[in-house]
Amino acid sequence: MLKSVFIALLVYLIVHIPNVLAKEIDLSNMSDPSGIYEIALCARPSPDAPLNLPGHAFVSFTHIKHNGDVTLTSIGHTTDADAISALNSYFGDPVAGYLGKEKYTSSMQQCLRIKVNKDDYDSAFGLTASPMEQLGLAGNSDLVLRSYALSENDCITFMVEVADVLKPLGLNVPVRGSTELPLKYMERLIRSN
Repeated sequence: MLKSVFIALLVYLIVHIPNVLAKEIDLSNMSDPSGIYEIALCARPSPDAPLNLPGHAFVSFTHIKHNGDVTLTSIGHTTDADAISALNSYFGDPVAGYLGKEKYTSSMQQCLRIKVNKDDYDSAFGLTASPMEQLGLAGNSDLVLRSYALSENDCITFMVEVADVLKPLGLNVPVRGSTELPLKYMERLIRSN
């Protein structure tokens, strides 16, 4: 019992407290019998880095059932390459990267929280699936392998791909600057909506 209460409190804090710097918009046009669906486009500073740079962008997918149960999955595009190799990917060849579950949050993160219909949520969440899994050639895994290149195929790129799924609903997705960092892009995304 105590474990269930602790888990419920932890999920509540993850969903609500870190998003103090969040803007919420509603792009849904119908209620769903299975609950509320929300996609949060987020950026946060880098932990333990000088000036908290470069930062990181990620996407949170939340399903709140009518009975109060919450499913929260946060996914980001990142790399395990060393800092020099990752930086060099801006000028040259990409490095190995992956889509994976986020393990860190920050009280300074900024998010654009978007309430959507279930079909739109499912379309956006589909971008997190492995192509091999979609073909039935691999099982469900927490990692989706995907090359990584700064400014071309990085954390902001993934967040923008998810945002682009919501453009037909009226989401304004600004063009990303070639050297724009995640928190600066997030500020412009929030202002434009």
